Amino acid sequence: MALAPKASVNPTVTVTRPKPGQQILWPTCPGYGDNGGTDSSRFPSLSAIKARQSKRLPEALAAFVECAQTAQDRILVLDDFLFKPLEDQSQQSRYDQILNWLPDGLVANDIRFLTNSHEDEAGKTAIRKQFECRISEINQLSQRRIGLATIEIKFSLGKTFPYVHDRFAIIDDELWHFGATVGGLHHLVNAATRGWDANAHDALRFFEEAWRGDGDVSRWSRHG
Repeated sequence: MALAPKASVNPTVTVTRPKPGQQILWPTCPGYGDNGGTDSSRFPSLSAIKARQSKRLPEALAAFVECAQTAQDRILVLDDFLFKPLEDQSQQSRYDQILNWLPDGLVANDIRFLTNSHEDEAGKTAIRKQFECRISEINQLSQRRIGLATIEIKFSLGKTFPYVHDRFAIIDDELWHFGATVGGLHHLVNAATRGWDANAHDALRFFEEAWRGDGDVSRWSRHG
């Protein structure tokens, strides 16, 4: 797999990534988005919808990829179907799309993905191995590294915290909310909103609760 390009950061300066204004964005095919790009601030046209649906590998939401690649602190993702490929998509191509969020020059240290289990144990081990290898490469390559980046992946969302239908991500202190797969990795019409203050909306607290899981769920399952 080709490595993602280095993030556009200055290695001599400590950066606080500013939160943009609140936006709603739809992923589209190249040429159908704003200014000929892939992200649209309006519902896509019918021709754009059909163009995206016909592609084997839908374009990711460019704004989200850029945001993840330039994260300064954390990348937290909660999504039931994060690693589940689309019907005509190979598993590896889905993994590669997510690995692209983690460029050589990544600064963020806390990377955690909370998802559901759609693979057997061997499949989950293979996913973890790919992402741990990528983080190891980043730790060796990054000139801005303060401490070591770590990645944790839990496949326990549906089992230990079966209350969530939404998909969302927290990049530093910015909350992203998705209508489908985090990163815009679905070919049907779906939107994402960004620019929300994760602290003001209790997103960090909620993510940590989901990450730990609800002990009552385990007790319920044991006692039928």
